[in-house]
Amino acid sequence: GSSVSTRFLVHAYGKHMFTCKILCEYGKKLICGIDIESGNPPDEPKNVSCIQHGTDGHPVCTWDKGRLTYINTTYVVQ
Repeated sequence: GSSVSTRFLVHAYGKHMFTCKILCEYGKKLICGIDIESGNPPDEPKNVSCIQHGTDGHPVCTWDKGRLTYINTTYVVQ
C-alpha cells in the first residue's frame, strides 16, 4: 500500500478525463480514472412565459436561459 496524489488545472470548458496508470512488466495498467465536466453555473431564468390552451391542455413554457453553461443543465418549472 502506497498512495499518490496530483493537482491539475482545467483551463477549458467541456468534459475532461483524468486517468491513473501503473507500469507493469507487461506495460501500463489502468488503475483508476475520473471524468470532469467544467462550465459555468446556470443563470437565473428570465422572461418566463407559460401558455395553456383550454382547461385540459398541457402548459408550454419558455424562458431565457442566460449564458451558455457548457455542461448538462436541467431546468424544472414548479
